[in-house]
Amino acid sequence: MSNNTVVKSAAAMKGGAREALVDIIMKQWSPIEVYILMFLILSIVFVREYPKELRRYADTTLGKAVLFGLAIAVSMKYSWLNGMFIAIFTFMILSMSPRRNEGFQAAAKPKTSVKLVADKNPWWVEAVLKENTVGFEEDDVSTSAVQDSPSVSRSNSSMSSP
Repeated sequence: MSNNTVVKSAAAMKGGAREALVDIIMKQWSPIEVYILMFLILSIVFVREYPKELRRYADTTLGKAVLFGLAIAVSMKYSWLNGMFIAIFTFMILSMSPRRNEGFQAAAKPKTSVKLVADKNPWWVEAVLKENTVGFEEDDVSTSAVQDSPSVSRSNSSMSSP
């Protein structure tokens, strides 16, 4: 009987480092999944802390494709919960991405200069809206007169008979 037991255990063992590595990964997968979920949850909570440039790259067509593709791939490969958290992260980072340069962000351009407001007498609109103006980018406004286009023909509303 002991010979039979030895044969069964020898048949069950499939030697090699690959099987040992697969066994370790299978035993350790649940803690790894917990760490991944914690990282995703913290990423969702602190999505505003990501740099604006990273959020701006995420808002490009390529960035959206990569993020949505990652959400689909992770939900198919690992678990739907991880995919759902990546999708929530994707929506959050896209909603927080800057759409245009506001304020003095455009001042980084070489031809733009920022002028500080030295006079503390606010305009009426600033006082009503309780704005505290610190500076402005443009103080010159260029306008031009409206010109008629010669290609546009005018027609009279009254009909004249010959």
